[in-house]
Amino acid sequence: MTTTEASLLPTLLGQMIDELAGSQWYYWLHANYFDIQPPTKRTQTRWWQAPLFFDDDALRNPVIAVDALLIDVILINKLPAEWERIRIDYSQIYSLKRFNRHQQRMQTDEYLLYYDAAKLQMPPLDKA
Repeated sequence: MTTTEASLLPTLLGQMIDELAGSQWYYWLHANYFDIQPPTKRTQTRWWQAPLFFDDDALRNPVIAVDALLIDVILINKLPAEWERIRIDYSQIYSLKRFNRHQQRMQTDEYLLYYDAAKLQMPPLDKA
């Protein structure tokens, strides 16, 4: 992880958490993978190439750690909702986009907060 990445992503993710409280914004976070934290009943605990949508209702208990973002999210489409804890390493995040709910169209430089194509990786073929 570069020094720029180490300081930029936590700052942007902190901004995301603060702005989501106002509910004017929503975000898309793209990462190569994220890990579901224990306790879980899942046998597969790593989700590959799953973009995450965040609005004011979509995440709980965010923690910006030294090397990762830890948050509670809803991953299963069922009621009642089940919150699961996930960990997203900064080294796996390749894109963060912010959109204004009240603005129909935005230019790329307005919504693209972070993008690093060099970090984009496809999952290994031998993993499910």
